[in-house]
Amino acid sequence: MKQVARQGKVFLFSIILISLLIRIISLSSQTLWYDEAFSILFSEKGPGAILQGTLAMDAPTGSADIHPPAYYFLLFGWIQVFGRSILSGRILSILFGTGILINVYLLAKELLDQNTALLASFFVAILPFQVHYAAEIRMYSMLAFFLTLSALAYFKALRINSLKWWGVFVLSSAIAQYTHNLAAFFLLPLASISLFKRNWRLVHNTCLAGLTAVILYLPWLLHLPAQFSKVQHQYWVTRPTLVKFIDLILCYITNIPLPKNWLMPGLFISLTCVTLCIYQTIRASLRKSNGYKTGLLLMYLSFAPAILLWLVSQWTPVYIDRALLASHAIFCIWMAWVLIKTAMPDVIRLLMSAAVLVGAVVGLSYYYTNEGNPIDAHKTMDAYLREHMQGNDIIIHSNKLSYLPAFYHGPDLPMLYIIDEPGSMNDTLSLSTRRVLGLNYAEDIESAVGHSETVWLIIYESAINDYTSAGYSTHPDLAYLDQHYQLVSVNNWSHVLLYEYRADGR
Repeated sequence: MKQVARQGKVFLFSIILISLLIRIISLSSQTLWYDEAFSILFSEKGPGAILQGTLAMDAPTGSADIHPPAYYFLLFGWIQVFGRSILSGRILSILFGTGILINVYLLAKELLDQNTALLASFFVAILPFQVHYAAEIRMYSMLAFFLTLSALAYFKALRINSLKWWGVFVLSSAIAQYTHNLAAFFLLPLASISLFKRNWRLVHNTCLAGLTAVILYLPWLLHLPAQFSKVQHQYWVTRPTLVKFIDLILCYITNIPLPKNWLMPGLFISLTCVTLCIYQTIRASLRKSNGYKTGLLLMYLSFAPAILLWLVSQWTPVYIDRALLASHAIFCIWMAWVLIKTAMPDVIRLLMSAAVLVGAVVGLSYYYTNEGNPIDAHKTMDAYLREHMQGNDIIIHSNKLSYLPAFYHGPDLPMLYIIDEPGSMNDTLSLSTRRVLGLNYAEDIESAVGHSETVWLIIYESAINDYTSAGYSTHPDLAYLDQHYQLVSVNNWSHVLLYEYRADGR
């Protein structure tokens, strides 16, 4: 028995090393994007500024930001010790990602056995959905860590009714809520499991623990109405259709986006794996096979949070795939249970395992190439501008998406961005947050240009395509500059365009 336990630890350690290797490879290949730049720029301002940027009221839209402060507080402390570099911020997320893997192993071992736990943790190590958000400077790996810890503590508490594990459940659930408001969409289905067991003592304990977690969350809960108002008025997420469930299945195996020539094969692989899991679970349930209730429970936790989130989003759209990272971790356990614990012909088991590996390789390959964009456009552009700009030149970003990464790389450059149309679904960077970050901005291209002799315009190729697809000749910012300036040069770095305009054309 000791030998088996020792071998399990060796295998788990090996899986952790594989996980770290897969994630470390991606550290230098991924371009810093808007949300990551925001995380660093916002967090480094300190706790007071974080609260100001999060809780300040911006009439008529409610609160300034929609995320609780726990991750930003933690990242602030992390920056004080390890610096504000991209590498530093991503390592913090990788640590949480490793914690997710360990939580999955312990949870699967609690519900099933060591072999299933090892396979489930291996899936967490290699599947692109986990890899992506375990190497991103955002709160999602932290959220999934505390949600999976809540699940582990909850099932431990259900089995042994230990005050210690109920305490861990309460604390981890409260921290998860302070990390992201959508944590409730996992915690509610999790807590409802006590109802399925028809044990009223467990229901009582669950309600008591849940109430305690809510009390701990109460200081922030009081601010939810204002944040909810922000979501109702201005949020980039649209009302999801049933297609979102196809996207979710793709996320669970291959992740998205995928190269065009791999989209249909990736969909086939993902649908096949999920269909086999559902079929084997229903089959085991009908036959009352040993452990079928655990299989049903895992299937439930894999998809119930997504369904609940989808339903609520028909009223107020808040559905985002990355908020379901903890559900995907449960999905990894469910898939391991199907492969090891259910009656399945060996050839089917082998083919399904191969399909998962192929899906992982396809998704990781595209992820490693930065989704087909091999260079960090903003960093490269920063170096180019420093070499070619003159003293009175001005840099204008057509929107905040390119501005924040560029501002991170070159805060000393004379740049500003054109704000989103007030009240639009893209108007997500409030006045309070802009002031906290110290950003430079203008309401339109005319006021941004002022009396500048030379203008450098940075704009995404996709932004131009949106206007040309709608019947316009070009983007309005380009149209204005074409009318008042002469175009000197155009450079393209991974679909980020840099236009140089001069008043005299020289």
